[in-house]
Amino acid sequence: MRGQAFEVAKREFVTRARTRGFRAVTAILVLMVVAAPIVMSLLPDNSDELPKITIGVAADAPEGFADQLDAIAQSQVELTIIDLASDSSDEIETRLSNGDVDAVFEAPSTLVWDDFENPVIYGLISAALQQSSILDQADAIGLSPAELDRLFEPVQVSNRSIADDDKSSDVRSAVAFIGLFTAFLLPQIYGQLTMLSVVEEKSTRVVEVLLSHIRPRTLLIGKILGLCALAVIQLLLLIFGLVLALRFTNLVEVPSSLWRFVPLLGLSVLGGLAIYTTLFALLGSLISRQEDASQVMMPVFAPLMVGYIAGQTAVFGNADTLLLKILTWLPFTSPMILPVRVAREAIGPVEVALSLAVLAAAVFLLIRLAGRLYKFTLLRTGSRVGWREAIRLSRGAVS
Repeated sequence: MRGQAFEVAKREFVTRARTRGFRAVTAILVLMVVAAPIVMSLLPDNSDELPKITIGVAADAPEGFADQLDAIAQSQVELTIIDLASDSSDEIETRLSNGDVDAVFEAPSTLVWDDFENPVIYGLISAALQQSSILDQADAIGLSPAELDRLFEPVQVSNRSIADDDKSSDVRSAVAFIGLFTAFLLPQIYGQLTMLSVVEEKSTRVVEVLLSHIRPRTLLIGKILGLCALAVIQLLLLIFGLVLALRFTNLVEVPSSLWRFVPLLGLSVLGGLAIYTTLFALLGSLISRQEDASQVMMPVFAPLMVGYIAGQTAVFGNADTLLLKILTWLPFTSPMILPVRVAREAIGPVEVALSLAVLAAAVFLLIRLAGRLYKFTLLRTGSRVGWREAIRLSRGAVS
């Protein structure tokens, strides 16, 4: 039986891997994940560039005002100061209108704008005027520059965060969303591929030849193994390409603690693939034409959508709610919820182990149940077989 199941798995794997569609989609996805970090690393980084500001200083400005303004602006803006002491009012207005200067300072404390005021420039001018006033008052009461420096010496403030230094909230959310999307997308793609494969074998009568040599459950297990292996290979290619691109560009430093998420994601995706490929294979046995697929898929799509929507709330919100805890224990939604909660550090190791155990038990029981139904629905052609009829047939065979 094991040898026959592996032969079926090999047949499914080789047949689907050789299709142009699979190779084209895989190549495009790998190219995208490799090219994205490289393209991002080649884009100019303007994050360190300071904003450029030009201020004109009219006549009668306080002595040393331009020097004080320039000192305050250091490390904040790239400041250019233009002396407009010899310009008339009309010439100053022309400079403002043409954009030659962003603002003009007129003594004793007036800022002239072309349109709306700029809060950055306003803050710089206010700080420079305040400093000039302090220096004048200090000189009036006889404070030396050294005494004034000690008086206004800034207090050094240190920072301490209670968050994990290895992972920021943004990184956890990004990783959680990647896991959620992967666990949601792969079962859909390969589940529908399994269903269409079963329908194709039924419509071409190939299944009758296969069942004359192997048991229905063996055929089902082999088909699931082959397509799940193909899905895993495709996923590994994407991950490998992304890791290479990230290491080549040094664009993102992956926290070491996040590597605990990778094996858990793999186990969850494998469990989800096993469950949903089994269900979609069973759906394929209920119909004889691809046109009838849409009539039977809704019960299988419903838990996928519930898990995906709930997973999004966990990615961008609280990942430790009662609803998410319940969905973590349900095998039809846990493949999507479990990786998210692990990435968000909202679940303990004991709960993870128990959830994976429930998922494994559900896969085992579902394959046994599906194999029993598969036996009585796979050779049925013509009209669609309903769920009630399929269950009735299997119960009748047992009794």
